[in-house]
Amino acid sequence: MIAPLGRMDPETTRTRRRLRLARRLVASAFFPYDADPTGNAPPIPAWRAWLFTAWVVIVTGLYFATMLGLVQ
Repeated sequence: MIAPLGRMDPETTRTRRRLRLARRLVASAFFPYDADPTGNAPPIPAWRAWLFTAWVVIVTGLYFATMLGLVQ
C-alpha cells in the first residue's frame, strides 16, 4: 500500500504553500499576466488546417513504413 503524503501535517502544508508561491513567482517572471485570454491571433483558413493535417498524416505514415521496412 502506498503511504499517505501527510496532508494533515502543518509543516507539509506550509511547505506546499511556499512552493506554490515560489512557482507562481517564477512563472510571473517569465510569463506576463494577460487579462485578455482570448488572444489576438487571426483565424486559420480551413484549407490550410486540412493541408497541415494531411501533411502530418503522410509524414507519420512514411515514418512508420520506413521503421517497418516497407519503404527504403
